[in-house]
Amino acid sequence: MVDSPIDGRGVTIRQLFTGRRFGLDFYQREYTWDREDVSALLEDLCNRFMASWQDTHDREQVDSYAPYFLGSFVCYKEGSTTFLVDGQQRITTLHLLLIHLRRLLLDQDLEDEATQLDQMICTLRHGKVTFTVDVPERAELLGALRQGVGLTLPSDTTISLSNLWARSQDLVEDFPDLLRGDALPYFHDWLLDRVCLVEIKALNRENAWEIFESMNDRGKRLDSIDLLKSFLLSESRSMYDELNALWRKMLARLTAMGRNTPSEFIKTLLLAQKADLVEGADDTKKIDFAFHEWVRESRDRLELRSSADFRNFIEWLTEMANRYRRLIEATRSLEAGLEPVFYNAANGLDAQIRLIMAAIRSSDDESVFIEKSRLIASYLDLLYVRKAVNNEPVAPSIFQSEADRLVPALRECDGPTDLSETLGKEISSLANFSAVDSYGLRPDNRRQVRYLLARMTAYVEEGCGRPNRIVEYLDEKRPYEIEHIWANHFERYQAEVKTYKKFESSRNRLGALLLLQKSDNASFGDDTYEQKLVYYFRQDCLTASLCIESYTRNPKFLSFIKAVGLTADFKAFPVRFGVDAIQSRQHLYRKLCERIWDPVKLGFNLSEAPSNDESVQRRKRAYYRVQVVDLITAGLIKPGAVLTANRGEDSYSATIDHDGRIRVPSGEVFASLSAAGRFVLDAGACPGWDFWKVETPNGPTPIKAVRNDALERGIISRK
Repeated sequence: MVDSPIDGRGVTIRQLFTGRRFGLDFYQREYTWDREDVSALLEDLCNRFMASWQDTHDREQVDSYAPYFLGSFVCYKEGSTTFLVDGQQRITTLHLLLIHLRRLLLDQDLEDEATQLDQMICTLRHGKVTFTVDVPERAELLGALRQGVGLTLPSDTTISLSNLWARSQDLVEDFPDLLRGDALPYFHDWLLDRVCLVEIKALNRENAWEIFESMNDRGKRLDSIDLLKSFLLSESRSMYDELNALWRKMLARLTAMGRNTPSEFIKTLLLAQKADLVEGADDTKKIDFAFHEWVRESRDRLELRSSADFRNFIEWLTEMANRYRRLIEATRSLEAGLEPVFYNAANGLDAQIRLIMAAIRSSDDESVFIEKSRLIASYLDLLYVRKAVNNEPVAPSIFQSEADRLVPALRECDGPTDLSETLGKEISSLANFSAVDSYGLRPDNRRQVRYLLARMTAYVEEGCGRPNRIVEYLDEKRPYEIEHIWANHFERYQAEVKTYKKFESSRNRLGALLLLQKSDNASFGDDTYEQKLVYYFRQDCLTASLCIESYTRNPKFLSFIKAVGLTADFKAFPVRFGVDAIQSRQHLYRKLCERIWDPVKLGFNLSEAPSNDESVQRRKRAYYRVQVVDLITAGLIKPGAVLTANRGEDSYSATIDHDGRIRVPSGEVFASLSAAGRFVLDAGACPGWDFWKVETPNGPTPIKAVRNDALERGIISRK
């Protein structure tokens, strides 16, 4: 028997990046993945890994975790270089992920694992570094990322380089919080040995392109959309022409918004209004894999019994498609009445569409549709901001879990009034904006800080009669950047702050930050405060409010701050901007947040608060197993207990609040041990349960040991 001239085999991530050098032919398209693509990859990897991981596992047990398949890629080899014909987007992104993961491992002092990754990221020969994805124009950028140093790209940089840099920043900001702590080394092992692709190795360039074209252009199989249409039309038994015309019109309008939009619409609608979402049900997996089969199997549940039922079902789908299309349009451009939909899309909260579709009825008129959509999107926006300022995780996967929890309740809401009351109860259980008083910029929350500054800046601008520039402020290309009022010169403020740690903490407080155009920020970012004031007065009204001239030459500004009751909170700082000024500004920003995200003004009924914190616990249980609050409830740790930690010659401390959150000496409060550890270390990752120790009768003991002992003795249990 003659062997096939084309070789196809499975490879793990470790095998993919070990002993390889990938190249791209000159005709290859640019690297074009966007933030949504990277977020989806991270979310998928995190969800699959977390379904298997337990923090009491030995690392060897990772070998039994469920694998994850990332698809196929097509390549051919010339000399020592493997040229990618199909798959460069995924492999380039995985290469970026390995670079970022290496730095997180170093933050946890996992130097052996980091060295192993470095050998997969690049090779060193004769003093020259060659990256595994070897594209000459990318070498300087990848080198900067590997070294963890900044890089300024020229204005005329290529699309690939611009996207590479942007996606590297997305990895820093969007890497799941759940993977930054004790799970990190396990995730490293799983990623390398349990995530795999299929490599299709061709004979040469021409053969590779033939394979690629055959896979993508020839013999296209019927997909779920086609099969669903065939099933529904065949069962309708009449009006074929009319129903087919309706279906084709729906398909054309949805496809115009994106090739995969029709399938995403059907999946979203079925999950929103028809699927069983109770824990243990497998409707979600079935719908995601083959929704046409799910509809066929669920015909009784969907009340598809007569031919008329099938005709009505098709008409219902086409009507709901119009609502779905409106929502997708609202995620892409600011629309009056649907502004929160746009804001959530900017924050990657794709779960909002499913939640909104759960409450929408085909009989809703335009005003009811708009109001329902606005209320649900406003709730998610409020939830996102409250979580962010309270240093709780805001990864998209968390909001997917929130959607699963809320969909059944929203299905039962008849109109906006019911929605207002249902969501008002949820809001009553959320933490408030008091944490803004100590909130600040960290490596892992830059996107959230930028969003807060954008919303506050736009709010003040619009209140002063100026155009709302929120679309520019939130532009993914980042024409606006975070500006530190304090330049990065410790010596200028040493007399007041004493230590460099205090300087960094003060400089990164929210009250010491502004949002400015990138070009302006670069031109005077290093100036003294007195020099900056000249520039600040020419900027937006929130920035200009630092200047005394705003209170003497801007009647619209004065009218605005009076109208919103902030006359006493807006203050000029015409000479110096010290620690007291930062705290004053911090207080102002809290007041602005409370007005922008005022639940009552957003239309929510808060009259009925929950009798206990069950909803808060349900929300947390979706993402964590054992928590510090469980140790408090069991009497193993007392509120106010002091945590201590050491790294090298440095010592750190924190205290445990009554609700299990961790408070560091500078005032910030964190939802997890890992997040608190990352903050005090100024690092991207920290194994919180291992890092922190608590005083016990046996002396300082890792809090992980307290937890594990309680689990073994049955004092607490995993939820």
